[in-house]
Amino acid sequence: MQQIYLFDWGDTLMVDDLSQTGHMKDWPAVSEVAGAAEMLAALSQTAAVYVATGAENTNPELVQAAFKRTSLSSYITGYFCPDNVGFAKSSTQYYRTIATMLGVAANEITMVGDNLTRDVLPALEVGMKGVWFNPKQLENTLAVKEIYSLDELIGE
Repeated sequence: MQQIYLFDWGDTLMVDDLSQTGHMKDWPAVSEVAGAAEMLAALSQTAAVYVATGAENTNPELVQAAFKRTSLSSYITGYFCPDNVGFAKSSTQYYRTIATMLGVAANEITMVGDNLTRDVLPALEVGMKGVWFNPKQLENTLAVKEIYSLDELIGE
């Protein structure tokens, strides 16, 4: 069975520049989070990689258009957001629905994100594996699996 990874978008794979407005695909410049390209290149050799974002007022096509401005898009199999999932990302139903859409059990999916509350905890609650990308090294009071740089996922 192939591993499946879901990655948060903003500040996990691509830098979320809060000074910008509108769709990221239209920003003057976009940038990848340090190590994202190398990590995705390695993981995509043995795993299916998807983006699972909570971004509102967008759809999978707009998210994909933003990714196509980087080297990351060639490693990504598909894109999930509230528009095509039907639920807010902070909802456990968001993660259950993605597992159903992928046709796999939740425990076959690993969710990686920088927001413990929106990305990792709801995924864990539905039985997915969760990894908190915590580059700021915030205190981890819940003993959730965490990484400080994306390259720590290589070879897992």
